[in-house]
Amino acid sequence: MDVPIHPLDTGIFGASSKVPAIYSQMVRQLRVLHLDTLSFRAYSFAMSHKPEPSQSNSSSHYNLSACEIHQGLQDGSLTSAEIVASLIERRKSTDDKLNSFVAECDDAMQNAEAADSARKQGKIAGPLHGMPMTIKDSVDLEGYDSTMGIRSRVGKPAKQDAVLVRELRRQSAIFLGKTNIPQALLAQETESEVYGVCNNPWDTNRTPGGSSGGEAAAVSAGLSPLGIGTDIGGSIRMPAHFCGIVGFKPTLDTWSNRGSNGPIPGQETVRAQIGCLTRTVADCDFLWRAVGSEGQAKGDPNVRPFAHKPAPDLRGMTIGIVDGDEYFQPCDTIKRAIRISKAALEEAGATVVSYTPVASRDIISTWIAALTSDGAKTMMKTLGPDKVIQQLKPSMQLLKLPRLLKASLRGIMKAKGEGRIAMLFDIIGEKSVAELWALTNRRTELRLAEFDAWNQQGIDVVVCPPHVVPAMQHGTSGDFALSLASMFRWTLFNFPAGVVPVTSVQKGETGYMGTDRLAKRAISILKGSEGMPVGVQVVARPFHEEKLLAVMASIEADAKTRDGFPHTPVEL
Repeated sequence: MDVPIHPLDTGIFGASSKVPAIYSQMVRQLRVLHLDTLSFRAYSFAMSHKPEPSQSNSSSHYNLSACEIHQGLQDGSLTSAEIVASLIERRKSTDDKLNSFVAECDDAMQNAEAADSARKQGKIAGPLHGMPMTIKDSVDLEGYDSTMGIRSRVGKPAKQDAVLVRELRRQSAIFLGKTNIPQALLAQETESEVYGVCNNPWDTNRTPGGSSGGEAAAVSAGLSPLGIGTDIGGSIRMPAHFCGIVGFKPTLDTWSNRGSNGPIPGQETVRAQIGCLTRTVADCDFLWRAVGSEGQAKGDPNVRPFAHKPAPDLRGMTIGIVDGDEYFQPCDTIKRAIRISKAALEEAGATVVSYTPVASRDIISTWIAALTSDGAKTMMKTLGPDKVIQQLKPSMQLLKLPRLLKASLRGIMKAKGEGRIAMLFDIIGEKSVAELWALTNRRTELRLAEFDAWNQQGIDVVVCPPHVVPAMQHGTSGDFALSLASMFRWTLFNFPAGVVPVTSVQKGETGYMGTDRLAKRAISILKGSEGMPVGVQVVARPFHEEKLLAVMASIEADAKTRDGFPHTPVEL
C-alpha cells in the first residue's frame, strides 16, 4: 500500500510523490528529530524505485547509497558496525589502486558499535547517527594531521575538530578516515610529495581532479558514502565532474569554515567553502539538511543560523542555460550533457531561457590576479622546503619573472596567436595594496553585474559547463589553469553551485577544434577519453540551495534513464 507524503513534506521530487507505507514511520521519526523532511522524501522516493538490497552479503554494503544506509539503520535491517566493516573491507581491497585515503580512523569500528548500542537504547543523537563518512585532509579532525600535502605539517595533529566536524560528531557520525589532496590545495590533480598520486576510479591513468580528489575517488569507488571537501576554485565540483558523482558547494559560511586550512591565510578576495561529495543528489540533500546551523553558529561567528526551505516546484522556476563559452568552449560531450539537461528541465515544466554570463576573461583575470597578489610569498612560506609539484611549476616560474620581461613575453605570445596565454603575463605577480583593493572592487562590480543580469531575465537557476574537458591524464594540468573559468566564477561571486553526473564520453566525441596551446592540450586530454563521466554544473542565487538541489535532482532523474549514465560505485 502506498500512502501520500505529509502535506508539509514538499521536496525535490514534487508534492505528489508517493512512497511505500513502511517509510511513513521514518518520516514521523524525522519530525521527532526536528529534521526537515525534504531529505527523507528524497531518499524515500529513491528507495521506492529500487529493489530491496540483499542483506545476506555484508561485503556488498558499499554499494548502498547514504539514504539506503540511513533507511537500514532506521528500520533495523542494518547496523553501523556492519556498514563500517564492509567499507573497511572495500578500502583494503581497492585503495591500493587509488591511493585515496591518507589516514584511517582506527576508532571507526569502536564508534560504530557505540552508535549501535545507543540506538538500541533509543538514544539517537541526530539524523547522522551511525552514518559513515570521510573527510578531506585539510579539514581539522582532532588527533590527525591536516597536511595540505606539505611535509612540514606532517606529525602536527589538529588539537581540536573543525566546527563542522564537531557538529557531525555531536550527531554520532562515524569518520572512516581522511583523504588525499594536492600540494597546497591549488592543482587540478591530486599529487604531493607527502602522499603521492591519487588515481581516478574510471581510469587510473587519469586524475580524479583536485583539490578534493581523494574524496571524490573514495566516494566514486564505494569506499565512502559521504565525503566532506572544500572548494575555492572548483575543488569539489571539478572532482565530482571527473569522477561521475555529485558535488555541492553551498553559499559562503552556511557551513562553517573554521578549522578548514588553506595555503594563503589572509587572502580573502576569494574564499574557500566547505561542502560535500556524494553519489546521488538525494544523499547530498540528506546531508545538507541534516547538518544543523545553530550548533555551528555557536562555534563560528561567520555562520548565521537559518531554517532550511522546502524545494519549489520547477514549474515556477526560470532556468538559464549556458551552452558554451567564447573564451574557452567546452568539449562536445559537455555540450551534449547541457542539451540533455535542458530537455529534462523543459519536460519538468520549468521555463528555460538562454543566458550569457559575465565574460569569462574577466573572471579568470580577477581570480588569478587576486590569489597571486603577494607574489606567492605566503604560499612559499607555507610550503617551506618542499619542492613545488610539477602542476604548480608553470605558475611559480611566471611569478619569478621581472615585470619588464613579462611584458615583453606577453607581446611575443600574443603575436604567436596565444592571446589567452599572453594574459597570464599581465595578471600573475605581486601587486601593491592599491592594486589589490582595485581587484577586490572589480570582483564586487563583476558579482553585481552577474546578479543584475540574472534579475533582468528573472533567472532562478543557471545550468552551465563544469569544465571544458573530462578527467585529464596525470601530469597534464600545469598549463591548463585557464580552463577553470566556469569553476572560478561561482566562488568569486559566492553563488552556491553543484555538479551532477549526466553522461559519458561516446565514440566520436574525443575531438576538439583549435590551434593554440590550450586547444592542443584539450585535444591531448580528450584522446582516449571514451567512457569517462561527464556532468553539468548547476548554480543558484545565494542562500537558495533548495532550488539548486531541486534542479540537480530533476536532471539526475532524467539522466539515469539514459544510456551512458555513469553509475557508481565504480568496480576496479
